[in-house]
Amino acid sequence: MNQYSTADAAAFRDWLFKKKLSSASVLRITGSLKAMFNFVINEQGLDCKNPFARVFVPIDVERERRKPIPIEAIRLLQATCRDINDDLRWLVSLISDTGMRLSEAVGLRLKDIHLEAPVPHVSVEPHSSRSLKTSSSKRVIPLVGESLWAAQQITIHQTTTYCFPRYCDETTCNSNSASAAINKWLKTVVGEDYVVHSLRHSFRDRLRNVGSASDLIDQLGGWSQQTVGQGYGEGYSLAKLNENMTLLAP
Repeated sequence: MNQYSTADAAAFRDWLFKKKLSSASVLRITGSLKAMFNFVINEQGLDCKNPFARVFVPIDVERERRKPIPIEAIRLLQATCRDINDDLRWLVSLISDTGMRLSEAVGLRLKDIHLEAPVPHVSVEPHSSRSLKTSSSKRVIPLVGESLWAAQQITIHQTTTYCFPRYCDETTCNSNSASAAINKWLKTVVGEDYVVHSLRHSFRDRLRNVGSASDLIDQLGGWSQQTVGQGYGEGYSLAKLNENMTLLAP
């Protein structure tokens, strides 16, 4: 453990930036490593410094806030996905009407899709190759509109455990590769200002615009609870979630 220095940690930080990761992503990764080193040092009673304790990660002060994709552009994107009709476009369509994080969608298994249920839905759960961002991220999301179409295509055409086997298997969930491929294609359809995560911003706005309650939106999107009261009870029923989600479909 004492073989690593702050210079080594800084070199790792620089390598992450060379991979085109954002400051937020680099900060998250180095923060996790800092916590891991702290745990091992404390548990083992080691007399050494944490190499990540003083690593500086600059903030993207000039980075623009991600813009939500306008609904007209989303409809164009969804129509284009239907025309191409392959696994990458199923992934985009699935995200477009569920608001899932890319890693959540990439890591889905076929058994997480429930088309035969009274309310068709997808279960977002952690598993061996894909954890979840927060405890609130574990949830169920009704399938409506293009997300329902995408789920149907996946269940028809995929035969492996995972919905997107070129990006996820029993040991690896490579959402970064999926992100690069989608973002490159996305710009040809809706323009340079948007990335796949923009669909998640749009999802929240779309729910706001149909009058959904903020805590219901948080539950659907897996956003962290904002108040103590939100932690009481079981949350909104699947039927109530579906009632709101149905309003998003054209």
